[in-house]
This record gives sequence, C-alpha cells and structure tokens, in this order.
Amino acid sequence: MKSCCVITRKSGFASGTARFFALRRGKEILMEQKQKLWSRDFVLIITINFLVFMNHIMLLSTFPFYIESLGGSETLAGLAAALFSLVAVLCRPLVGWLLDGGRRRGILIIGLCGMALMPLGYLAVSSLFLAFVCRMAHGASLALSNTSTATIASDVMPKSRFSEGMGMFGMATALATSCAPAL
Repeated sequence: MKSCCVITRKSGFASGTARFFALRRGKEILMEQKQKLWSRDFVLIITINFLVFMNHIMLLSTFPFYIESLGGSETLAGLAAALFSLVAVLCRPLVGWLLDGGRRRGILIIGLCGMALMPLGYLAVSSLFLAFVCRMAHGASLALSNTSTATIASDVMPKSRFSEGMGMFGMATALATSCAPAL
C-alpha cells in the first residue's frame, strides 16, 4: 500500500505558515511547518536595538551630572531630559511616515549615526545651550533608530511567529535597561 503519493505546498494563508498537503489513501492531510524566527536579519536587528537602548539608558542616568558640570542646575538638567523626550515623541509620526515610504535602511543608518555621534558631541561642547542642542538631536536620533528597528523587526519575522518575535525583540530593550546603568 502506498501511504503518500503527492505532496504539494500552499502558501499565502493568513497565519503565514507553510502548509503542506499530502494525499493519503485518498484523503488530504494538512501538515504545518513552523517558519524560522531566528534569521540572520532578526538577530542583527535585535542586536542593534540592544545597542541603541544601551546608548540611551547609559546617558539617561549620567546626563544630569553632565549638565551640573557645565554649571547648570537640577532644574536645567530636568529641562534637558524633558526636551530629549519631547523631541523623541514629536519626531516619531514623521519617522513613521518616512518608514512607510520604504526608506527603512536609510532612516536606520541616519538614526544610528546620530546615536553614535551625539555622545561625542557632549564631549566637545562646553556651553549649556550647545548641550541642549545636542540632547535634542540625540532625542531625534533615538526616534529615528528606535522606530526603524521596530519596523524592520516586524518586516523580517514570520507573521506566524509575530507575537513571539516581538517578545524577543522587546527583551533586548529590557536587557539594555538592566545592564546599562551598571556601565
């Protein structure tokens, strides 16, 4: 007796899993194959997200001391933190619109360059005004890089494992939040 005579692959289902149909004794049998979550691109974007948040959290805890070293008060340190957050929030809708336009890689690269250069800018400036300008540019860079990493992560993970993938992606943020203050 032949148990399996034809195997066909059908894709395009809402769940996104590859579905294989086999004919066994005249009946169609459905067999699902889980798609691979941990691709090279997924690991790379999780690593980038981890490093982005390491950069952000490391400076978040030390920036008030930097403002005070430039002669600023605690109030000005709080204002710098507020401006950083405000710029990061206000930039996100524009970043989302740009990402929807298909410029994901370019936006990520611009954001990552800003995330790398702004800490160096803090070392180069000696006035409160320039420190505030750098801090706001850093907020915009966080908006660019963070929004694009989340978008790219959702692009590279299989839709059938989207929730699991987003959980793993978010874990990079949690790990950076726990590790960065110690550095």
